[in-house]
Amino acid sequence: MKTFNIAIIGAGMIGAAHASGYRAHQARLASDQHQFVLHTVCDAREDAARELAKVWGFAHIASDWQAVIADPEIDIVSVTLPNFMHAEVATAALRAGKHVLCEKPLALTAAQAAEMTALAKASKGVSGSVFNYRRIPAVAMIKQLVENGEIGTLSHLLIQYQCGYAADPLLPHSWRYTESKAGGGALHDIGAHAIDIARFFCGDISEIVGAATDTLITHRYLPLAANAGHNHVALSDRSEKVDTDDISSCVMRFRNGCQGLFSASRVTVGMGNTLSFTLTGSRGTILFNSERPGELHIARAEREGGAFITLANQPSFPFLSDLIPVPHDGVAVGYAEGFGFMMAEFMQAVAEGKPWQKGAFSDGLAVAQVLEAIQLSSRERRPVAIAEFNQGENHV
Repeated sequence: MKTFNIAIIGAGMIGAAHASGYRAHQARLASDQHQFVLHTVCDAREDAARELAKVWGFAHIASDWQAVIADPEIDIVSVTLPNFMHAEVATAALRAGKHVLCEKPLALTAAQAAEMTALAKASKGVSGSVFNYRRIPAVAMIKQLVENGEIGTLSHLLIQYQCGYAADPLLPHSWRYTESKAGGGALHDIGAHAIDIARFFCGDISEIVGAATDTLITHRYLPLAANAGHNHVALSDRSEKVDTDDISSCVMRFRNGCQGLFSASRVTVGMGNTLSFTLTGSRGTILFNSERPGELHIARAEREGGAFITLANQPSFPFLSDLIPVPHDGVAVGYAEGFGFMMAEFMQAVAEGKPWQKGAFSDGLAVAQVLEAIQLSSRERRPVAIAEFNQGENHV
C-alpha cells in the first residue's frame, strides 16, 4: 500500500484550514492501494506548530521548513506561509519531487509565478494553487449553468470581495502592509480569489481598461510581540508606513468580449469576509453572496417570467452527493466544507497521479498577471493588456 505523508508548512490561520481539510477527507479517500497520513506541521514558532498538530492530529512538528522538504518520508506539502515565502518554499518542494499545494497569491510577481509554473509543468508531482471558492457547491453549480447556456452569452460581471479586517487603524503593522513582502494589499490578499472566480466563469482576461488603488490608513503601529493573522495585540509607540492597497478597483475586458467590474476592500466595516457577484448573460442573470453560500439566485428570460428564483443546495450540486455526511436538499455548507472539498480533490489527484486542473499553477500565474496589470494600470493611469506579461495558455 502506498502511503502519502502530508506536511503543512505554516501553522497560522490558513494552515489550520488546510489541516482541517486533510483531516476531514483522509479516511474517505483511502483505499486498498493508498492511504493519507497527517505527518508534520512545520512553523518557526514551535508552539504554534505544536498546537495545530495537536488539534488536527498530525504526528510530528518541525521548525525548519528546509528539513521538512528534504525529508524523503514527506510526499505532500501545503505551503501556507506569508506571501513573500510562497515562491521560495514551493519551488524547493517542487524540485524535491513533492506534491505541492501553494496558497495564493502564487508569487509576489508575475515573473516569479511564470518560473514556478514552468517548474511545476516539468515536475513529476501534482501541483496546485489554492482557489477554494471554486469548490463552494453553489459556485460550482453556477459554472455548470453557464456552460449549459442557461443565461446565454456572457456580457457583464460585477464582482467584489469586501472585508473589514483592516478597518481598525489600531490593527498592528505586519507583512501584509509591506509591498515587498505582500505584493499588494486587498488586491493580493482577497482580490486574487475574486479574479480567479472571474476567470472561472468568463475565461481569460485580456485587458485592464482602467484601475485605481488607494491606501486609506497610511501608517500602522508596530506590535510589541509577535503576531499572527489579524489579531489585536499591544502596540509600541513606533509606526511604519503602509505601502499596500486598502482598496483596489478596475474595469476589465475578457477575451470573449464580456466586460467586468472588480473591486476588493479590506476596510469595509461590517462586511466581514464577503465575496459577491452579479453575472449577466443575453438570456439571464445569476447572483451569489458568500454570506449565504448554500444558495444562488437566477433569473432567466424564458422561465419564471424573467423573475429571480432561489436555488438552494441539492445533492445534484457538485460535491454534495459524495463529500458531505448528509446529502439532502437544503443542507448547509460553509467555508470549511468548501475548503475541504478542494483538499479532497487535491488528494484524489495525487492518488491517481493526474494533473490538478481547477486551480493549477497556470491559473495562479494568470491571476498573478492580472494583479500586476491592475497595479500597473493604476500607477501609470492607462489601459494594460495582459499580453504585456506574456500570458500563455491557462486552464479555467
